[in-house]
Amino acid sequence: QVPLDQLDAAVLAVFRSWDGDRAKLYRRQEGIADDLGTAVNVMAMVFGNRGEDSGTGVAFTRDPASGAAGAYGDYLPNAQGEDVVAGIRTPQQLNIGGRESLPVGNEARDLPTLEEAMPAAYKQLDEIRTRLETHYKNMQDIEFTIQDGRLWMLQTRNGKRTGMAAIRIAAELH
Repeated sequence: QVPLDQLDAAVLAVFRSWDGDRAKLYRRQEGIADDLGTAVNVMAMVFGNRGEDSGTGVAFTRDPASGAAGAYGDYLPNAQGEDVVAGIRTPQQLNIGGRESLPVGNEARDLPTLEEAMPAAYKQLDEIRTRLETHYKNMQDIEFTIQDGRLWMLQTRNGKRTGMAAIRIAAELH
């Protein structure tokens, strides 16, 4: 019932895992020295399901099909990551251009974009999107959560793309 005690126990469990049989075997197989130690990251939990000024989504720094530069992706307002994966709600577009590219009759065309619903969070996401692509020199796949209007970056990785997109991205980022 005491959060600090729970945190201490979790950190100690990670440190102790370094000396577990499986960890020792893995280090031996991979040629990792036994005296390096391990690290623990402690992070704030954020919740995208705290109301209409919260949400979660996935963004790409470019269109994964064409390689065209610009924000591409979608989000769900008042939702957590598992809601996106479950596919029980229609995701909304990040920006107006993304919505307008949807076929007529697609219900997402009638839903507000992140840019319209939370312009400050969208602007910050767009700035970070550009910074990440510049830093990694590669198209990024970004996961994010917005809690009470504040943007939190959860993860970034190199994004999957079509062959044609790969050629365009390589040429433009060279």
